[in-house]
Amino acid sequence: MSNDIISRKGEVVGQWDGEDVNDLMKELARIKKELKGDRVEHTGVPHKDQFPEDFVGFTAYVMWAVDKKEQCLTGSGANRIEPAAQIREFYANDLAKDAMGRARD
Repeated sequence: MSNDIISRKGEVVGQWDGEDVNDLMKELARIKKELKGDRVEHTGVPHKDQFPEDFVGFTAYVMWAVDKKEQCLTGSGANRIEPAAQIREFYANDLAKDAMGRARD
């Protein structure tokens, strides 16, 4: 598996080893300052294989990466770190609310 962070234009603009999302957040901030006329989106971050299976359909907000300690880099600006357990709790509550809404209809 490659550690390459890929820009929208398809260029390798950085590296992340999948260990710690704090490192990824710093690397993305560095890249953002240096890129001119290009940017990195969450789809350009490596180690998607580390996403837990139950996160595959998660669409409540942007999820950039999950590290080996199940810490998640989230938010449209890749500026929040949340434990996977907290996201699961949010996601489960969101699904329960949807189910309750369908039951009332």
